[in-house]
Amino acid sequence: MALQTTRNVEKAFALYEKAYEMGCTDVYALAAYGVLLMRRRQPEKAVEVLKRGTKQPRIKPEQWGYLYQNLGLAYWLSGNLDRALRVYSRIYERLTTSTVRGSYGFLLIAKGDETGDYEKAKAFNEEALAYDDEDPIILDNMGQLCYRLGDMERAEQLFEKALSVRPTQFDSLVYLARIRIAQGRTDEAREMLEKALNKEYSAFSTVKRELAVELAASIGLEDPQAGDAADPASPEKA
Repeated sequence: MALQTTRNVEKAFALYEKAYEMGCTDVYALAAYGVLLMRRRQPEKAVEVLKRGTKQPRIKPEQWGYLYQNLGLAYWLSGNLDRALRVYSRIYERLTTSTVRGSYGFLLIAKGDETGDYEKAKAFNEEALAYDDEDPIILDNMGQLCYRLGDMERAEQLFEKALSVRPTQFDSLVYLARIRIAQGRTDEAREMLEKALNKEYSAFSTVKRELAVELAASIGLEDPQAGDAADPASPEKA
């Protein structure tokens, strides 16, 4: 854990792996190892690791929130959206922070993508926005929902505000670039996509990097990291 705080991630990962194999039950260590596994696109293994954490007795409240939020994201990344939603529903009964609202809000949007019914996602994300209209994830969630529902004017405003708070937020950059292309403002879209594609890609992003590359190609912009392996960065939706 000390190595991870100094960004010596490779050595930290190796030690977490060894500790896990030797039966480690420290909740914080298991949660941290789970995050690194997700960044390495190993969500199924992350679920296994994090579930060990949930079985430990006397989990402290702050440990419980950290552990279960990561478990919910691991289920989502492994393709088990319904299980992720059940986990976050349980979390939301005890924790209603902006971080929880941000992750839960997008999971509800993802469910709407499956069913075509965004009513629950809209109600939840409107409430989340009223709770914190300065959180970039909550702003992005509402922007994405408005985009899906065809309210481009409001979506544009929300993405612009999200980027004023977090200028490198990948999802917001890509969605706003889409809007700029539709508006014929291609130069602005190109700048946004260059910024998005030049940053390290997060495994927790709600927009696939490949889609951003395709969008960039549609306006004659090549992937600046073409040929390089994209190494997931720290979670933006965790």
